[in-house]
Amino acid sequence: MIDYTIGILRNRLKLEEVDQEENRFLVKAALIIAAVGMLLRIVFWIYTQRYWEDALITCLHSENMARGLGLTHVRPGEPPLHGFTSPLSVLVPLIGDLIKVGFGVEFLKLVSIPASALTVFYMLGICIHKQVKLSAPLAIIAMGFVAVEHHQMLWGMAGMETQLAVLILVMSVYYTMTLNVVPLGISLGLCMLARPDYAFWTIIVGIYVLVRQPKSFIKVAGVALAVYLPWIIFTTAYYGSPLPNTIMAKGLGYTKWWEKVEVVDFFAIKRHTWLILSEQLHVHLGPMFAGHGASLHLFFTNGPESPIANLMFFFAVVGTLVIAFKRQWVLWPLVAVVVVYSVYYIYLVPVIFGWYKMPYIATLLILCLRGIQSITSWIRSQSWRTRLESGYAVVYLGLFISVLPISFYTERMIQHYIENDVRKEAGLYIKEHIQPDEAVGCEPLGYMGYYSGANIYDWPGLASRTVVAWSEQQPPERRSLENMCKDLQPEYLFFRDMEVLYHFKSNDWIKENYHVVKVFQVDPDKADKIPWLDRNVDTVFRIYKKNSPDDELPYDADLFPTKPGEPVTDLPATWSHST
Repeated sequence: MIDYTIGILRNRLKLEEVDQEENRFLVKAALIIAAVGMLLRIVFWIYTQRYWEDALITCLHSENMARGLGLTHVRPGEPPLHGFTSPLSVLVPLIGDLIKVGFGVEFLKLVSIPASALTVFYMLGICIHKQVKLSAPLAIIAMGFVAVEHHQMLWGMAGMETQLAVLILVMSVYYTMTLNVVPLGISLGLCMLARPDYAFWTIIVGIYVLVRQPKSFIKVAGVALAVYLPWIIFTTAYYGSPLPNTIMAKGLGYTKWWEKVEVVDFFAIKRHTWLILSEQLHVHLGPMFAGHGASLHLFFTNGPESPIANLMFFFAVVGTLVIAFKRQWVLWPLVAVVVVYSVYYIYLVPVIFGWYKMPYIATLLILCLRGIQSITSWIRSQSWRTRLESGYAVVYLGLFISVLPISFYTERMIQHYIENDVRKEAGLYIKEHIQPDEAVGCEPLGYMGYYSGANIYDWPGLASRTVVAWSEQQPPERRSLENMCKDLQPEYLFFRDMEVLYHFKSNDWIKENYHVVKVFQVDPDKADKIPWLDRNVDTVFRIYKKNSPDDELPYDADLFPTKPGEPVTDLPATWSHST
């Protein structure tokens, strides 16, 4: 079995050094870790039945294509809209939907299972590379992390392309280290099909190849273009532009960090930098839970920062400095991509969604391990060094494994009692009541768009030309969910209570023009069973319908949301029980 695996890794994946006797133990470990990673994903899939909100946005495109309606999210009869960012997030489900409409998102989950094993093997290749040579315990940390860390499996097994994005970047890092021209070119083309922002990585690799092996540059670029160029040609011809509508929508709709502070000075930049690094980025290097979507729950700490993650980040800084000072050229592209993405996320991305970060964390982890290796190298005794690193590996990975049962349980509760009972049911209600020429205004697009089939004015307009056109006409300070719905006046509104009561500047316009027709909220008896529910913003939604002369009066004033302990006040006469 082990010899057969080594043959596959060497001949098919082009992994070097795997046939060396000194690496035989790590190849066996990789096989076991890959098997565990796949098994965990199957258990997660069956047990939680998780569907992430954004997965339903992309899979609706592939289902519409399979139905003959076009690769689009909008209603039939309208020009196709490029309402997804990652080509692979639609192209892979499309294969499943062409087999059977509705199977696409499940097919992407299915593909994510072997993809997780391949990620482990490419991590192995990086760790045993002749110019890296991480010790066995540190290599096991690298492979174990991508296999068992909760969020490395969550989004892929909830219907998104995240596992493929991690695999492709790790694979491309490895082929950059070996400068294997054809596989490197293929990996770069796949990078661009995985995520447009992987252009950062392709540029870094292009510069590295030009410096290290200039004669190979044209061939690498040619292979990459052969993989990616057909998509550019297709989107230009089909949508009129290769630029996804989602990028335009997010660029217009999300507030930039410097617009939220009074003065942009050294202290504001310093405060913002550490806040994003410690509470949003490298926090994933410690055990935590992000399945509620809005905010994170950190294990083994009471503060907003994870001591475990901060320690790992320290190791990453040490590793980066060692690579730079020792001029370990083979790892410089890895350092460059971590630095570039850190700058990108900290200063240029207004909202850093959890699934964005998983490839970044996988690459950052390698720098952490290089830092640990440089520190432990000061220990002269090989046996003591091995014991220390082995103990750290057991404790570090053990912490992630220990929280998997509660994490899996929470994902299951979220899916059953929030996603299914609240957001899915709200979409089905709209499907039953809305007319073909009417629209719904809301922030979340996934469940509402998928199950209602309605025209959605989502914020910031991921699948809505109307919303993007509205944003283009507004000054930045006016661009918001509240103002969009206030100006466009869709027939229905689908709002969270916290939006209406705490985020909007005023809800008078809602009271004057709309009335509540349905409340969707988590069953109080079930809410007690969901850990860390305070992190979830999707527990209470209300559907508002625009007032009409044909409505039967009076409207039910008791349905309008109020803050705890606050009576229903200042409602128009049509809302009251007596007119």
